Amino acid sequence: MWNFSRTLIVIIVILIMHVYFYNSQYIKKIDYKIYDSISVITGHFQETSSAYSVVVEIDEKSIQEFGQWPWSRLIDAQLLNSIYTLSPSAIGLSVLFPEEDRLSPHAIQTFYEKYFETKLDLSGLALELRDNDKLLAEMIKKTNTTLPILFQNSAYSAQNCQKMSYKNNMFSTIKKAFEVEGLLCNHPLVQQDIQNFGFINAWTDSDGIFRRVPLFMKYEQEVFPSLALATLLSFYGDVEFNKDEESVLINFSQSKPKVISASDILQGKVLKKDIQGKVVLVGSSVVGLNPAHKIATNSYVSNSMIHAMLVDNILNDTFLLQPEYYKIINIMLSFLLSLMVFLLLSKKHYFYIFILLSIITLFSSAYTFLSYMQGVYVSIGYLWISFISFFIILMLYHLKAMSKEQQEQEKFLIRQSKLASMGEMITIIAHQWRQPLSTINGIVLNMDVDYRQEKLDRIKLNKYLDEIEGTTAYLSKTINDFTDFFSKNKQAQHFNLGTIINQAKHLSAISLSKNISFIHRNSDNIEINGYPSELIQSLLVLFNNAIYICEEKMEHIGEGKILIDIKRLEKSVLISVEDNGGGVAKKDMKKIFNPYFTTKDKNHGTGLGLYILKMIVEDSMNGKVSLRNGKEGAVFSLEIPINR
Repeated sequence: MWNFSRTLIVIIVILIMHVYFYNSQYIKKIDYKIYDSISVITGHFQETSSAYSVVVEIDEKSIQEFGQWPWSRLIDAQLLNSIYTLSPSAIGLSVLFPEEDRLSPHAIQTFYEKYFETKLDLSGLALELRDNDKLLAEMIKKTNTTLPILFQNSAYSAQNCQKMSYKNNMFSTIKKAFEVEGLLCNHPLVQQDIQNFGFINAWTDSDGIFRRVPLFMKYEQEVFPSLALATLLSFYGDVEFNKDEESVLINFSQSKPKVISASDILQGKVLKKDIQGKVVLVGSSVVGLNPAHKIATNSYVSNSMIHAMLVDNILNDTFLLQPEYYKIINIMLSFLLSLMVFLLLSKKHYFYIFILLSIITLFSSAYTFLSYMQGVYVSIGYLWISFISFFIILMLYHLKAMSKEQQEQEKFLIRQSKLASMGEMITIIAHQWRQPLSTINGIVLNMDVDYRQEKLDRIKLNKYLDEIEGTTAYLSKTINDFTDFFSKNKQAQHFNLGTIINQAKHLSAISLSKNISFIHRNSDNIEINGYPSELIQSLLVLFNNAIYICEEKMEHIGEGKILIDIKRLEKSVLISVEDNGGGVAKKDMKKIFNPYFTTKDKNHGTGLGLYILKMIVEDSMNGKVSLRNGKEGAVFSLEIPINR
């Protein structure tokens, strides 16, 4: 079934398709779903980690209390100061201030001077209250607040942002970082001299679900940390992290940080114990201020919640990594396993394939869950999906090849069955020819005697010739029946059922038997469109089996009878062959059509006759075969379509 060229082609196809699958969005999305499922399952077994962070959100309640956004920087400064008085370990802002505060007295004074040539007198206002941006900047320095920056795919960058670097470029050794073209930071008065800042970028995967956040991003050869990491560095000084991965997977199975309304902070309604020692991330959940991201549980999280959970993941060491090399390893494993299955299929070692699949399933599942508990997702979808896909393809290919092989085997068995019957038929034909040849010989001798005695007149000659012609016609019919039986013509043709039955009887062993008679119950004058040669072979099997059993039981039954019953149905014809040989034992009924099963002795049966009969009728003739026991013996029925 397998040859070298076919094997080489299959290997090349498997290799090419694995390379394609490695870059396929299809596998990537399914791998995302597998990761989500594992996250949900393992979430039930993981212990809840400590919450080191708190989220302070500018929510709808805060907007109603303190007016629409943007607030005056005085309120923003007061919010930071109120948080600071509650003794947090660090504060991080995920709200960007790219423009100056237009509600600042200094900004209002400038506006009136520019457009109305009117100078407002601010002398009655304290110096520290004249510029809200400076006031906010001073509060940021006082509270050691970490500021946000935002990277963009566009080439635009604010002028004051272009030369930024993080603490003397302390991350210059980081090699794996997402590169961006544009940078947006805070207004110069707010951003200047601030040492702690990090990007607030977060994006969903290709299926629209948020799972991961980058730790580092690169702009103009400068590497910057995420807001969560920068906030931790603002008071820890040094935090251990994996420098070889561009992003980490947020572990959302941990308890979410507590969320406090900015309004409650400003109004002094928050207890110190809720903030003290915590890392506070200040953000917004108001629609339009900050985007909300959908996670695997179909809930949504704000940008500030994402960075707060990343803080907890880092401090609890519960975040997850998804190393890219696992994808390559899994694709290579899938390729090797596909080759192994291919080789095992070619040798039909199905049990070994089952063992291999069991080992792969158990080992890969256990390794995946254990690795996940250790903080690494091994991208198992790249193994499972690619291998399962190719396993299905290989099985379909194998089944197709097996089907073709089975068809060839069936043809071989049918041919062998016909050849096996040839020996019997030659004996039958020899027996059928012996009498006609003797008759011809006798006619010729009579002709010779009459000729010598001058009694051979025209009338006698014609009579002798007619007798010879009739006898030779009988011999010719025997040859034709024999030829039709071995015909290779597989094209359907019209034939008369009665003619086919007579041909089968003529070729059967009835001529060698005594005291056995064929009895027709109904008319068999039915025209059928099908394969006469195969019907002859089928009937011949039934006739010879019936003759054999009748001869075996002749002492008990006295006279053998074979009844042929024809019934025309709506779209088919039912041919029943019944003998009076006592029937088939119940224990043999279910096995009677199995290959190599026979109730005859070894010298008279191979066990292939009824098996091939069933195969011919069902596969070639699109019919049905059945067996039951009648009153006196077995009844075999063939139901075949009238029009094939």
